[in-house]
Amino acid sequence: MSAILIDGKLVSQQIREEVRGLASKLKDEHGTIPGLAFVLVGNNPASEVYVRNKAKTCESLGFYSITEKMPEDAPQQDVIDKVEEFNNDERVHGILVQMPLPKNMNEYEVIEAIDPSKDVDALHPFNIGLYSEAKSWTEIMDKQLLLPCTPYGMMVLLEKYGIEVPGKKAVVVGRSNLGGKPTAALLLSKNATVTIAHSKTQDLAAVCREADILVAVIGKANFIKRDFIKPGAAVLDVGINRTETGLVGDVDYEEAKEVAGWITPVPGGVGAMTISMLMMNTYMAAKRRTEEGSAKIQPPSSKQTPKTKSQKHKPFDFAERALLFAHDVIGFINGLPKTTANNETFRQLIRSSGAVGANYIEANDSLGKEDLLMRLRMAQKEAKQSRYWLELLECPESSADNCAHLVSEATELLKILSAMIQKSA
Repeated sequence: MSAILIDGKLVSQQIREEVRGLASKLKDEHGTIPGLAFVLVGNNPASEVYVRNKAKTCESLGFYSITEKMPEDAPQQDVIDKVEEFNNDERVHGILVQMPLPKNMNEYEVIEAIDPSKDVDALHPFNIGLYSEAKSWTEIMDKQLLLPCTPYGMMVLLEKYGIEVPGKKAVVVGRSNLGGKPTAALLLSKNATVTIAHSKTQDLAAVCREADILVAVIGKANFIKRDFIKPGAAVLDVGINRTETGLVGDVDYEEAKEVAGWITPVPGGVGAMTISMLMMNTYMAAKRRTEEGSAKIQPPSSKQTPKTKSQKHKPFDFAERALLFAHDVIGFINGLPKTTANNETFRQLIRSSGAVGANYIEANDSLGKEDLLMRLRMAQKEAKQSRYWLELLECPESSADNCAHLVSEATELLKILSAMIQKSA
C-alpha cells in the first residue's frame, strides 16, 4: 500500500488564505498593515529569488514590504545599522536578514541585532529560549510565540493530516540550529518522545525504524532508504537537494512511499510551507504590536510583568526568572539612547542575558549529571557576563536606578545558580 501524500502546496495555500483574511481584519479594525522588511546582502542568485518570492507573497496578502539590497563588501556594521533602522520603523513588524551572509560577516551578531519582537525567522537566542522553555504546544500558541518557519510548517502539516503526536516516538535525523534542534523542540512541546540522530549515531537505520514520526533534515540527497522506515510511520522530508535530475529530498521518495503511512514530497511538501508560516509570523507580530498599543519596541514576552518586591522571594520556576531577566534587559536597552560607545556593549549584553535562560532550559532532570552541570555552569558564566556588561553601560541619570536593579537581579541569579551547582556537583 502506498503512503498518503502530505500536500504542502495545498495546506500552504490554505494558510495564506487564512492570513489574508486575518490581515484584512487587522487593517479594518485597527488600521494596522503587517509590514515585513528584507535585508539582502550580496548577489547570491538563490537568495535574490527567495527574497523576491517572499516580497511577492507579501503583496498578494496585502502586507507592506520593503527590500534593502546591500553590496557584498558592505561592512557588517552597515548591515547592523540597517537592521536597527528597521527595528525603529513603525511600519515594519518583521525583519528577515536573508541567509547566507557573506563569509566576512558573523551571522549570529547580525541576528542578535534584530529586535526579538520583529524576529519573524525566530533565530534570535531570546526567541529560541521562549519556545524551548514553553511547557506545551498550547502554551506556545496562547503566548503567540514566534517560531522557526520550516519546523512550524511541519507541525501544521501533522495537525492538518490528523497525525497523532502525543506519546509517539519521533526521530529527527539532523541536529542543526536551523533544522533539527528546533524541530525536536516543537515535537517535544506536543509530548512526543523525541530522539535526535546524526552522523555519529550508531546503527542509524535501526534508530530510525523505531520512529512513528521520522523527520529528515540532514541535507543528503536520498539518504533515508526503505529499511530506515517503520511500516506506517509518518515521514517528513525537510531536505532540499539539487541533483542532475532536479530537486530531491533527504528521503528516497520512491522507496519510502511503499513503506510509510504518510509522506511529504520534495518539492511540494514541508518546504512549501515555509513562506506561508513566515507570513503567519509577520501577522502575529503585527497583531501583538497592535494589542500592546505602544510605539516602543518590546520583546515577545512583554505581556509578562516583573515580579514585585513582595513576590521577589516566592519560589517559581528558575527558567521563567532567567527569561524574565533577559526580557527586562532587552526592554531596558530599547529605552536607552543608541550611542556608538554603547553599541558593542548592547550586543554583548543581549547575547549573554538571552543565553542565561537558554542554557538553563537545557539544565533539567532528564540530563545526565555531567550535562546538567555543564549547562548550569554555562548559565552561571553568562549571568556573570550580563552583570559585567550592565556595569559597563553608559546610562543617563534617569536610567541609573533601572540599571542598578538589573545588576542586582543578575547577582541574585548568580547566587541561585551557585547554590544549584553546589547541590548538583
